[in-house]
Amino acid sequence: MRRNTEGLKRSAKLRTAAALEKAQAAIRRMQVEEIAINFRTVAAHAGVSTAWLYSTKPLRDRIVKLRAVSKTPVQNDTNHRRLISQERVIATLRLRVKDLEANNNELKEQLERAYGQLAIPSSNNKSARRGHVHDVQARENRKKSLDHYR
Repeated sequence: MRRNTEGLKRSAKLRTAAALEKAQAAIRRMQVEEIAINFRTVAAHAGVSTAWLYSTKPLRDRIVKLRAVSKTPVQNDTNHRRLISQERVIATLRLRVKDLEANNNELKEQLERAYGQLAIPSSNNKSARRGHVHDVQARENRKKSLDHYR
């Protein structure tokens, strides 16, 4: 007795053609929407298995080619984010340097004012410095002679 397998073969071919069309349509949509193309994403969008995508040579080759092309925007996006992050860090550091320079200049001005006040002679005409020449002469004049104590 001979089995009728023609109907099964025809049904399998129709299912394969429908799955192939769904996968190709999913790939086109993903390209338009700029979604990363790889076997998992295509399988999820098309509703087919990744094993079937790998076993179908024309689809496998197309996905491999598109996967290499679609990685570039993802990497550029990552690089773009990294550059933005670095620019933010640089801007923050520049602000901090600017604040520190302003603080440093203010402290320098205060120090110069303090030095200026020290340089102004006091009102009682006594030197603020120890062992000044005029102070030494004044002490010598005040010394009592040894005869004075005898």
